[in-house]
Amino acid sequence: MNWCLVISGFIIVVLKVVGMTLFLLYFPQIFGNGNSSFIPTESYGTVCPSRWDFHQGRCFFLSISEMSWNKSRDACAAEGSTLAIVNTPEKLEFLQRITGTEKYFIGLLYQHAEKSWRWINNSVFNGTVTNQLQDFNCVTIGLTKTFDAASCDTAYRWICEKRAQ
Repeated sequence: MNWCLVISGFIIVVLKVVGMTLFLLYFPQIFGNGNSSFIPTESYGTVCPSRWDFHQGRCFFLSISEMSWNKSRDACAAEGSTLAIVNTPEKLEFLQRITGTEKYFIGLLYQHAEKSWRWINNSVFNGTVTNQLQDFNCVTIGLTKTFDAASCDTAYRWICEKRAQ
């Protein structure tokens, strides 16, 4: 038996085992393991919570469950956020790109006293809402490329928004 070949083979096996062990130990830290509470974003020094999307200094969460508008608003508040205020064309385009074919509540409500649509931060909405019926006082986006009026009591998905940390 050639001991040089046996020892060389043994050394190669040991190096592979050590290398693979180190790789597996540090792989989650290098590439992420999905369990961290924050992930890096496009901008150095800013992060969004896990499962939130970063866009222009803001973090956006798209729910997978469905609730009424009021419960959606409360779910966002529990995360330290608000329902999304889609007040720029860039933000609308970004959200339409990631919403796909689902409808999502956003933070836009019809104010009966003023007879106008306002964002939840009380800023004026300067756009057009389609599908306006008498009891449709909330708005969804996502399925179409428009702001669609919807019943606030109907269960839809929702989009939360907050400033990136």
